[in-house]
Amino acid sequence: MIANKAIHILPKVRVFQRKLYLSAKADKKRKFGNLYDKVYREDFLSSAWNCVKRNKGAAGIDSQTLEDIEEYGVQKFLDEIQDQLKGKKYRPKSVKRVYIPKSNGNKRPLGIPTVRDRVVQTAVKFVIEPIFEADFQEFSYGFRPRRNANQAIREIYKYLNFGCNWIIDADLKGYFDTIPHDKLILLVKERITDKAIIKLLNLWLKAGIMENLKIRNNLLGTPQGGVISPLLANVYLNGLDRYWAINKFDTDRKHDAHLVRYADDYVVLCHHNPEKYDEFARRRIDQLGLVINEDKTRIAHASEGFDFLGYTIRKGKSQTTGKWKTYYYPSNKSMKSIKGKVKEVIRCGQHLDLPEIVDQLNPILRGWGNYFKAGNSKERFKQIDQYVIYNLTIMLGKKHKKAGKGWRDHPPSWYYVNHGLVSIREMCTNINDDNVRYKR
Repeated sequence: MIANKAIHILPKVRVFQRKLYLSAKADKKRKFGNLYDKVYREDFLSSAWNCVKRNKGAAGIDSQTLEDIEEYGVQKFLDEIQDQLKGKKYRPKSVKRVYIPKSNGNKRPLGIPTVRDRVVQTAVKFVIEPIFEADFQEFSYGFRPRRNANQAIREIYKYLNFGCNWIIDADLKGYFDTIPHDKLILLVKERITDKAIIKLLNLWLKAGIMENLKIRNNLLGTPQGGVISPLLANVYLNGLDRYWAINKFDTDRKHDAHLVRYADDYVVLCHHNPEKYDEFARRRIDQLGLVINEDKTRIAHASEGFDFLGYTIRKGKSQTTGKWKTYYYPSNKSMKSIKGKVKEVIRCGQHLDLPEIVDQLNPILRGWGNYFKAGNSKERFKQIDQYVIYNLTIMLGKKHKKAGKGWRDHPPSWYYVNHGLVSIREMCTNINDDNVRYKR
């Protein structure tokens, strides 16, 4: 019986992952075989289904949704996957190409696997991720367990307070779509010798991409949207991280140049000679067969500020003490994005009652506020609160055809107290400098 498991990831899976991680950490040269049979174990497949269901997501090219599978029978669905994997008859379907809009007006390509393929990818990820986690560097934060973007921001904050006044803010051009398959598999084989696992990874890498009802072969890259893609992307860019660690740029006082990476975005912070460290990074990136996005890459003094992971980060003189201080807060781009979402909800909800509009706004405001609540965000949070109240009041005035009614009868407290609107200003927490200004 594979289904009917309510827990997200089952305890036996966690125990197995911990053992793998410790073994890989203890012996950096050890290669792991005999992993494939774990992929189709009942607890692994059940946990994989729980993850896929929790993450939701659209259907792949077969149009089969999560709801369809639940109607069909989750247990039967997982039993069929188990039989295919046991008999080594499993073959992935092509991924469905979709495009999502970016804030700059461009579109980001995604490859959506079928639900079945997402379940199998998740099960494989459960097996191999602990091994590679043992190799990843401390300064890599993207798409890793128990790591997040805010930790990367705090690390940057720390090094700026240590006196690193020069930054290299870099981005890789089309990273996920340009990873060379052969080089990636060679890196995987440094740790994984199970041929069946390697075969699965190759099948996913080379799975076709369906776009406009036509399927084309995938000769390069690992499409964003797949469960396994972020892990493979980190495995490949660990080549840059290891290069940085081996040369002791981060730990040797002679260099004192610190790399902070989140997926394909990275920042180098140093005391001097930023051009030298930029050249070191570029040389390694070129060896990996990747390309720097020159439009999004620059060298700057910390006082000029730079944007990273939605934040603007800069050094400036404190208005109270006159001393240099590091500030970080939501970037103009992030402000524009949240305002656009708020305006769209209110515009599309003009036919709805106010409580229904508030129910749609609150998750958006709460999610944005939770991400940006640390740092020096209070003033910008206040601006967003004012923007929300202003647009709601204008809408009510138009709806009731009384231009002044909203301002007189509906002060901000009316929205917060009577209708439960989230005030993100109340979520803001100033950073405690003592947590990061410790001695080296």
